[in-house]
Amino acid sequence: MNKLILIILSIFVFSGCAGYKPSSYYTKQEISKKVFVKLNINISNAQNSVLIKDAMNEMIVGRFGSKLVNNENEAQTVINLSLGSVSLSAIQYDSNGYVSVYRASISIKVNYKANGFIRNITVSDYYDFAVESDATISDTKKDEAIRIAASKALEDVLSKIAIQTFK
Repeated sequence: MNKLILIILSIFVFSGCAGYKPSSYYTKQEISKKVFVKLNINISNAQNSVLIKDAMNEMIVGRFGSKLVNNENEAQTVINLSLGSVSLSAIQYDSNGYVSVYRASISIKVNYKANGFIRNITVSDYYDFAVESDATISDTKKDEAIRIAASKALEDVLSKIAIQTFK
């Protein structure tokens, strides 16, 4: 009797899970094999614009196994990236009044064309980082913080693409 209940329960549990697919499955369906990434460079923030393209390229190749192409006409998916905004703000001060923690915030606009549809996504994220007690911040540290914030924001693109496949 107990074995019968266990078998029935097992069949019920395993048959109910058969339809589950992770969001990455739907994102891979939307982002096809050949991808072209176009960057709209923000003249006032050109260096950070290039950082978001590099982060997107790494994600496309690393996560999806897609191939980046150099010609838009060869691509099955075209992704347009543009840097919305970048800001650096002080969020914590030490006992002497010097800034001890900064927040790098970034907003990225993504427009992509895949499977005959054009979709728009805007993502934003931030990264908090500490500085030495002399309150000077190097360009290297700022660039690294912006790169990390951009990578975090682009992670949201994956889930938003998966969600848009249901619309």
